Amino acid sequence: MESGRRVKTERFIPGIYNYCDYWCERCAFTQRCRNYSMGQEMEEKAEGKPPVDDAVNADFWNRLAGKLRDERIGGRAAEWETDDFPEECDGPDPEWQAREAALDKTVREHPLLVAADEYMKKSHAWLKAAEGDLQAVARRLIEEARNRFSDEDLEEQARQIGEMIEVVSWYHTLIAPKLSRAVRGLREKENVKGPYAALLERTRQQDANGSGKVVLIAVERSIAAWLQLREVLPRQEDAILGMLVLLNRIRHGIRAVFPGAEAFQRPGFDGEANFLTDDTESSEEWDEQ
Repeated sequence: MESGRRVKTERFIPGIYNYCDYWCERCAFTQRCRNYSMGQEMEEKAEGKPPVDDAVNADFWNRLAGKLRDERIGGRAAEWETDDFPEECDGPDPEWQAREAALDKTVREHPLLVAADEYMKKSHAWLKAAEGDLQAVARRLIEEARNRFSDEDLEEQARQIGEMIEVVSWYHTLIAPKLSRAVRGLREKENVKGPYAALLERTRQQDANGSGKVVLIAVERSIAAWLQLREVLPRQEDAILGMLVLLNRIRHGIRAVFPGAEAFQRPGFDGEANFLTDDTESSEEWDEQ
């Protein structure tokens, strides 16, 4: 073995955090996510935990990796210094601000964002209003547990109900922001100019597809949870059907606007992805609404 040979570093999967649902507690890739690792380091510093100085501990080497990264970047800071920028700045370009404001408005008014925002608000209200019915289910399970002749797995039923509530609660605030990123990417690619316009258009299209896929997953999991909740809470059927209608509308819209979303390979989750392999364009049907 060659002396001084560098250890091959493949711990972190590039870009894995761009297309996840941020549910780190349930993720099998936290140890390969740089965002998660940095977040853990920040929490430890905030809690005042002493650094690990034991070289047989993985945390020691993870901390060293961070230092090496900072040193490499910081050591080259002088190379990046330039006098090309004025000391005083007049502030943001008014034309740029106007374009950004117009883009924000276009994104907010997109049919997909309108539906996602409506779903988020209605789900949030439902989670508050359903407390009484859920408590009634809990009391029924407790009463059933006192029946010595019952052979139902009541513990599993309780866990499943908690799982459904958690899924709905987690994803109802994720769908709209992720859709906003996806729709914004499509709108931005329309104004790309310059020698690298084609490349930028494809990268933004692919990023939009990736965000669209995350939303599709969130929608599918939410639909499954609502369907199970409808069986548990028959009195809430009308409200739950309303949620399912909105989610189905969002699902249909994503497939129309981002036809490449389902085929998108998220780094780590779906194997190794080539970010520029799919040049599928989006449908005009929803864009023009």
